[in-house]
Amino acid sequence: MEYRIPLYIIYGLVSELLFTAIADLINPNFLKSWNVFDPSPLPLPLKGGGIKGGGDPGRMRNPKAIGYSFLWMLPIYALLALIEPAHELMKNFPIFIRGFIYVLALWSVEYISGALIKKISGRCPWDYSASRWNLSGFIRLDFLPVWFVFVLTAEWLSGKFILLTPAIQQVFG
Repeated sequence: MEYRIPLYIIYGLVSELLFTAIADLINPNFLKSWNVFDPSPLPLPLKGGGIKGGGDPGRMRNPKAIGYSFLWMLPIYALLALIEPAHELMKNFPIFIRGFIYVLALWSVEYISGALIKKISGRCPWDYSASRWNLSGFIRLDFLPVWFVFVLTAEWLSGKFILLTPAIQQVFG
């Protein structure tokens, strides 16, 4: 499994970058809850150039669709490798049951890691307090469908990663 941990980290990071880029493209205020930007109101572009309303000029709708993540996420995404033994235990469960159990496990990790990061650094990189569906600012219940797809995709990828293991071991030995 240790040879596959970097693959799970890459999967987690790429997923997060895509999700945040698409979400921020759709809603320019989305990443404000992630403590990525200054919380001041969105600026309005003026005809002759310049910004009205103050705030971070980079927060206007940006067609570049830039995604974000945090270094804190590397060890958190490494934990995705635990999906392998979990899948082995639950392989006979219906897909919806497995998905729900995975999401509950993911939310547990998200909550605990968010609380620990906040305790260590004074601030959690993701702060969902502005969402009415949050738990202590660390979890958003309305992200259930996103997490459901994420964990079931991780489960599917785990089978592919296991098949790649001999080649990875041969290269990195």
